[in-house]
Amino acid sequence: MVRALLVAALVALAGCQPKVPPLLGGTVVDVAEAHAPDEEQDDSGRHYEPPMVPEVAWKVDVRLDDGSTVSVIHNGARRFAPGERVRMIVDSDGALLL
Repeated sequence: MVRALLVAALVALAGCQPKVPPLLGGTVVDVAEAHAPDEEQDDSGRHYEPPMVPEVAWKVDVRLDDGSTVSVIHNGARRFAPGERVRMIVDSDGALLL
């Protein structure tokens, strides 16, 4: 009796597992600094920017295991190198994340 209840509970919970986003494997082909569109410069002196290192985004080109090539903009602290193996996550909107 207890075993039957345990099996029934496990079967019921099996359908409640969260959806895991699909992973795509690939190899980094190229990494380049992603340039933001040129913004109008305000040289009036009324604008202050703290003396910090600007945040840089990287355009990472990845050849997926199926042979297709995709480009992803990466804002994280990690810098990828050509030839490095990566896994990419496909989010609910279909965007690729490193």
